[in-house]
Amino acid sequence: MRDFWLIISKNKWRLLLCAVISIATSFAMVYAGYSLSFIVRSYESTENAVDDLIRDGILVLLIWLGALVFYYSSGVLKAKAMAYMKNDLRRLISRKIVSIRYDEFMDMDSGNYVSWLTNDTESIMEQSFSSLFSVLSGTVTALFSICALSFISIYVGIAAVVLFFFVSVLPQLLTKGLQKENKKRSVAQEKGVESFKDAVMGLPVFLMSNRLTEFSNRIAASSSRLEQSNYNFQKKNVGVQTFVISTSLVGQTILLSLTVLAAILGVAPIGAVLAVGNLAGSFFGNVSEAAGSFTRLKASKTLWEKFKVDSLEETKKALPGKIEEIRIEGLSYHYGDSQELHFKDTAFRANGKYAIVGESGSGKTTLVKLLMGLLPDYTGNILYGPSELRDISADSIFENIAYVEQKVYLFQDTVRFNLALGKDYPEDRIDDVLRRCRLESYVASLPNGLDSVIEEDGKNMSGGQRQRIAIARAMLRNIHLIILDEGTSALDEATALEIEQNLVQDPTLGVIIITHNLKEKVKDTLDGVYKLGA
Repeated sequence: MRDFWLIISKNKWRLLLCAVISIATSFAMVYAGYSLSFIVRSYESTENAVDDLIRDGILVLLIWLGALVFYYSSGVLKAKAMAYMKNDLRRLISRKIVSIRYDEFMDMDSGNYVSWLTNDTESIMEQSFSSLFSVLSGTVTALFSICALSFISIYVGIAAVVLFFFVSVLPQLLTKGLQKENKKRSVAQEKGVESFKDAVMGLPVFLMSNRLTEFSNRIAASSSRLEQSNYNFQKKNVGVQTFVISTSLVGQTILLSLTVLAAILGVAPIGAVLAVGNLAGSFFGNVSEAAGSFTRLKASKTLWEKFKVDSLEETKKALPGKIEEIRIEGLSYHYGDSQELHFKDTAFRANGKYAIVGESGSGKTTLVKLLMGLLPDYTGNILYGPSELRDISADSIFENIAYVEQKVYLFQDTVRFNLALGKDYPEDRIDDVLRRCRLESYVASLPNGLDSVIEEDGKNMSGGQRQRIAIARAMLRNIHLIILDEGTSALDEATALEIEQNLVQDPTLGVIIITHNLKEKVKDTLDGVYKLGA
């Protein structure tokens, strides 16, 4: 749980302030409980008992009012600190996501990662940070309660100390079972989000097939599996809490009985019974909460381990400037045990214009992903100049090469963001790229131009517009090589031809076009055509 303590350390001053206010709140609430004995003491007043009762009643109300002010302030500060820590936690999870190898990342459904950032985040916040606050406030309140009980009767105070350790230690024996169910629930939440997303995205299929009842059935089945896992976790958690409460009730009965006995023997005032009744409830309630919270805190260990990022020392080197040549030698790649692809030796020179052609399934996209280091488990060699791809850092490759896929993803953000991805570019550079990609009239037609918002995954755009945005996104960067993987397939033939010609006519840019339908006017300008499947 190293990352847990790193987040605690980062927010130490906020947490320290919360701790101070929490301690003050605990003292105020305990003192407010103890102040109830003030009302009873007016019964023993020899003169002006009614006036004393009114005075003590007002005093007790003021004490409780002050305690509630502290309670509110403590809650607000805690909520603010939790918001900051939740942001830090999501940054941690995002680092875990980007540390995953591309091929391993693609093997998992995106719903899993959404579950990490939603369900797992909430679980960790509840089980770790909320539990930490509860342990702190519960323990401090219990200690103040012990002091107050000891002030009433030293025997009651000693009994409270003994019971404090008894109630605190026993629940920890149940931690392992809770950890096991917590891990199962996390996996079930990932699968649940994945199933819900799959059903929602497939709704148009059910609609057009007149099978809408199957949509509801799939949601219900996924929900049932998810809630069964939640039920198993909550059942285990309730078992822990029931055990804690049981021991607390026994302890509370013992303390109250001792107080009554002390009053009978005359070693404690009769008002102590009322005060101890309140303090014992507060004491054991807070001990129970602290013990249960500490158990949940320990149970969250499995979630923290899930998002641990191994800090491996980067030993790979950057590309030494411009890519002079990419060469493949004896290259092959296995898809599990079922398929093996072999590629002929070839080379792609700096600023060269090439096409990779072949039938579907011949390995065109696989070859490009191999060239970019996205599929690292290959045999043979991929050489960038004299350096093997395995020895080159991934960010160095991506800094020099842009890859435009057939299926384009667009963010639910402005056109400008989808082009620049948060980087600042001169307006004249953006305008030039828009012109070269035939996007200037489209952007001009938008109500807010470049600052117009694109809907979820570009739902308010045509396939051709999406592909042109992706190409423009690539051309904005200072790259040496652009790879179009069927990147103009959604465009009309004239527009696609114009954009491809713009690319191959750029003397400073290397171009690789992946296609199963190579245009003759483009083919005539290429330096080479690499054919697969022959």
